[in-house]
Amino acid sequence: MNLIAQVGMIIGLALVSYWVFTMLHLPAPAILGPMVLIGACQILGAGLHELPMSMINGFQIIIGLSGGAKINHKNVRNIKNIWKVSLVIAVYTLASTAVFTFLIRSFTNDFATALFSAAPGGITEMTVMALSYDSEVAIVSTFQFVRLIVIVSLIPVIAKYVKGKHIPSEIDGSQVLTVAKSDYTLRRILIYVAGITGGVILLAVGFPGGGVIGAMLTVGFVNVLLCEEYKFPGKVMKFALIGVGVTIGLEFSPAMIQKIQEMMLPIAGYSLIVVLGNLMVGWFIRYTTHWDTITCILGSAPGGLSQMLVVGEEMEADMLKISIMQLVRVLTIILSIPIIAALLT
Repeated sequence: MNLIAQVGMIIGLALVSYWVFTMLHLPAPAILGPMVLIGACQILGAGLHELPMSMINGFQIIIGLSGGAKINHKNVRNIKNIWKVSLVIAVYTLASTAVFTFLIRSFTNDFATALFSAAPGGITEMTVMALSYDSEVAIVSTFQFVRLIVIVSLIPVIAKYVKGKHIPSEIDGSQVLTVAKSDYTLRRILIYVAGITGGVILLAVGFPGGGVIGAMLTVGFVNVLLCEEYKFPGKVMKFALIGVGVTIGLEFSPAMIQKIQEMMLPIAGYSLIVVLGNLMVGWFIRYTTHWDTITCILGSAPGGLSQMLVVGEEMEADMLKISIMQLVRVLTIILSIPIIAALLT
């Protein structure tokens, strides 16, 4: 299949799956729809190529711009208790990594393999570390992949159920119309340019989730500085959400499924504990802070930083709080796991 045919197939599958998931009123249809359908095609041997990294980074930056648009001088005062939550996230991250390492260690002879499989630090980061320690990369990438898919697939459904209300699958049309005239004023465009610049800079230095974090914090800072309040264009954001769903779906492969089948017991147990642990910590944060349920669950979820921000955007959660909690988790892993691996292997 040539490149043009592949691009056409990916776009067609993404749009159809998004429409189907929207009609069924499933949560996060822009992400889960393309992920499920394109992932199924990959498992069946479609062999579609992954998207260029520049395009994936572009999706990240758009999501960051949207998240930053929600930060202003009024709501930034509401995060004064975030340091307590950050401590809870850091402790939970290290404790859960220790427990999962012990459990996975029962199925592999290599401690480093178990450690990198258990640490919720992302497929790329943990795989690179595993390579540097001559660990079993296939096992590490499989556990990291399953964790991401389980969290992205189940947590939105659980969050919607726990909250007890329907999460809109579309941004309200009236909201988009209300801000359409002011979205592209010179001042607004300059704010977006500043956000894009912030995202590109953090991506260039290799900061975790740099595209999202850089764009969001830059736009948020400018909004607070200028006392700006506005909504990000819904259609642009929907494009980025679908793009992220496509990106995750393209990660599926027959080899990955075969590896999952070979390690079904530990992976099933791992997935169950991940979800239950996420709900317990999310509930604890909700109880102590009185933040909304979805923000607490997504902020404490050991999924990818970018992916959780995407789901948070789709489910109208507090992006600023989610980003801080997710960043604490990622930095805890990145700073501690190499030291632990060096000391114990």
